[in-house]
Amino acid sequence: MLPVNRTNALLTILTQIKALHHTQQVHAKVIVHGLEEEVVLGSSLTNSYIQSNRLDFAAASFDRIPPRNRNRYSWNTILSGHSKSKNHGETLRLYNRMRRSCDGGGVDSFNLVFAIKACVGLGLLENGVLIHGLAMKNGLDKDAYVAPSLVEMYARFGGVEDAQKVFDEITLRSSVLWGVLMKGYLRYSRDSEVFRLFYLMREAGLGIDAFTLICLVKACGNVFAGREGKSVHGLSIRRSFIEQSGYLQASVVDMYVKCRLLDNAREVFETSVDKNVVMWTTLISGFAKCGRDNEAFDLFRQMMGESVLPNQCTLAALLVSCSSSGSQRHGRSVHGYMMRNEIEMDAVNFTSFIDMYARCGNIQMARKVFDMMPERNVISWSSMINAFGINGMFEEALDCFSKMKSQNVTPNSVTFVSLLSACSHSGNIEEGRKQFVSMTRDYGIAPEEEHYACMVDLLGRTGEVEEAKSFIDSMPVKPMASAWGALLNACRIHKNVDLAEEIAEKLLSMEHDESSVYVLLSNIYADAGMWEMVNSVRRKMGMEGYSKPMGLSAIEVG
Repeated sequence: MLPVNRTNALLTILTQIKALHHTQQVHAKVIVHGLEEEVVLGSSLTNSYIQSNRLDFAAASFDRIPPRNRNRYSWNTILSGHSKSKNHGETLRLYNRMRRSCDGGGVDSFNLVFAIKACVGLGLLENGVLIHGLAMKNGLDKDAYVAPSLVEMYARFGGVEDAQKVFDEITLRSSVLWGVLMKGYLRYSRDSEVFRLFYLMREAGLGIDAFTLICLVKACGNVFAGREGKSVHGLSIRRSFIEQSGYLQASVVDMYVKCRLLDNAREVFETSVDKNVVMWTTLISGFAKCGRDNEAFDLFRQMMGESVLPNQCTLAALLVSCSSSGSQRHGRSVHGYMMRNEIEMDAVNFTSFIDMYARCGNIQMARKVFDMMPERNVISWSSMINAFGINGMFEEALDCFSKMKSQNVTPNSVTFVSLLSACSHSGNIEEGRKQFVSMTRDYGIAPEEEHYACMVDLLGRTGEVEEAKSFIDSMPVKPMASAWGALLNACRIHKNVDLAEEIAEKLLSMEHDESSVYVLLSNIYADAGMWEMVNSVRRKMGMEGYSKPMGLSAIEVG
């Protein structure tokens, strides 16, 4: 029998080395000394190959261990390798092999977790339920490792209630278990449940960790709860989690962006050590969507200066700024950057360019981008229809709609918003009425707020103000602010003061943007020469703390 100290020496070496070629050298020694059947050495070699990301060598090393010598540790080692590599099919196959070789035994908390994760990865809920039963049979369903995996499994498959049942059956709940259930509720936008769990967790006197705070921050962002989000951010600072977790920092930035607290978002961003492309894109997108276009481009330049390469989402966010600011020069720069760097454009990028060029008045380039698209979906077709519409090219918009149908692309509600908007811009009442009826009759699309507002705008623009009012009164749903706003604008165009006063009262009672209602009503009185009423409205605005926003115009030189 070979000396035990030789085996121990090789084991010691294996625990200290990291490079693949060193592992292979030790493996060669094992073969030379005839120690391949040693289960401890074989398992350690398997683990070393896994650490070197050579799962093929690890599997070969494991297979050289005679089946009679394999123990729970050797099985768990190879299972962990396949699980970490997300090789779910092989993980489950090996797990079943282990069960057969151990005559149904060999189950422990580690291999159960690997099996559960494999079921989740493969979408096999039924198999997961069977493994849950096996865990219960072996008294491991409440284990600190197994229980969170079961909760996550049920939550992934949409059974948050089943996940809650597993959670409720456990007496000693770790912060990890609480966090996993929070994540499950967060996945299905049940943010109130996330907050409920947090309060219960605090009542139970449990300490919180970075994972719990990430779930809370995300929930605050989802419901636009900026004040609560600030509190969670403050808690993460006091507990020193924000400094340790880059993912928590990114989540806080995302939360502030969603709550439109951009200065707070930028402050957190500036203090972050790991400014990756996702964080840059989140911040740039936030500034772009809030109309702070110059700052969005400044951030992009800063990002490029720090050698962080943008992705498709970053460039799509910049195009939003180009569209809202009407800066074709910036838009062309983004387009040129993508072409020079051979960045593959997806449907979102193509559609963003169509929208940008159309809003900048360059319908030729918008059409050129549309023609370049390798595949066109309903969104791209709708965007091109809208591009023609906002540039007053009604016939082209209608022709584009006909071509879309000839390509067997079924229009959706957005398509009809674009089409009705084109009718409104051109003042074509008959075609607008026809398409509004066709939308429901031919495609089963129930009119939404935007469709009703387009029809009111169409009727109002062409002088049919009373018909527009009757259209609103006959709506099967409660009229929203957008429809009343379109009618109020029609009253301004056609100087209908009495109806304007009635609509203004409705809009103010709906807590619509009150300053814009007052300004529009003041302008209507001014157009009618009713200067006393103009002064009365202006005084009321001052008393309620409103002011007329400054009007701005911009031109692009060159």
